[in-house]
Amino acid sequence: MKMVMVIISSLLFLTACKPTEEKAIELAKSEISHDMKDPLSTQFRDVVSKKVGEKDDGSIAMLVCGEVNSKNSFGAYAGYSPFVIALTMKSKGFFSSGVVYAVEGKTVDDRPTRKNSANTINPCK
Repeated sequence: MKMVMVIISSLLFLTACKPTEEKAIELAKSEISHDMKDPLSTQFRDVVSKKVGEKDDGSIAMLVCGEVNSKNSFGAYAGYSPFVIALTMKSKGFFSSGVVYAVEGKTVDDRPTRKNSANTINPCK
């Protein structure tokens, strides 16, 4: 009987977890891909997230930064460009693993960068 109670308690604690950085990255990639001319060709690199705040209602503010590359109108890759997206996420409920989110801001710089570009400003670092 104790084992059953431990299992039930563990499940309850796991389902009540707050939104994770991995979920923020997943949502950001989906949002950025949606804005590309060819969403299926979208590639990402150096994607990181940073928690920037937590509100009284339990929602979490996150920044997700990285570089994105996608095919242009001619079918060629345009080169990696930096992006930043600000998300606010909140757990759907105590027994749900999903999140409700809002995009607070989104920027994709249209200038391609080199892999080791020192002049790229990354607010997530």
